[in-house]
Amino acid sequence: MDFKTLKEKALEKTKQAVNYSANKLAESSLTIEKKEDLEKIIKKSATTKFTNKETWKTKEYKHKSIIIFAEPWSDFFKEALYIFPGLVAKAFTQNITVKLAKSKIEWVKLSDYKINEKDLPTMVVFEEEKVFKIINWTQNILKLVKSFNLDINKLINEFKI
Repeated sequence: MDFKTLKEKALEKTKQAVNYSANKLAESSLTIEKKEDLEKIIKKSATTKFTNKETWKTKEYKHKSIIIFAEPWSDFFKEALYIFPGLVAKAFTQNITVKLAKSKIEWVKLSDYKINEKDLPTMVVFEEEKVFKIINWTQNILKLVKSFNLDINKLINEFKI
């Protein structure tokens, strides 16, 4: 077997592995498929209050949730294999929930979340159970992930398309 044949076989196996992994990601619990699951993640963006029992002072904590809408058969799900762990790590440091969502969810209109189907993949940031910010296209989502800054709240607030 020559080097060229070996290289072609290795590339083919790599493509198969990536496709298999992307399909598994689309079917996993990291991907939202039902309206109820979507609403549950959006509700996690509600502001919570905490009262200190010693001082009786009440503090409010604002939360965010991030949902990335994409078509499961698109190249984005293949790229999500390496994008998503970085995004989850940044969100974890800020106590933010991050999920992927299929673009076609029964009983859900993307226009309700200010998403244009032509602009998929789209990252929607929710705060107080409302759309806070929308970031369209893979290259813009990659800018957030590839930044060395771990403060995802700051990155989202400063992001300009």
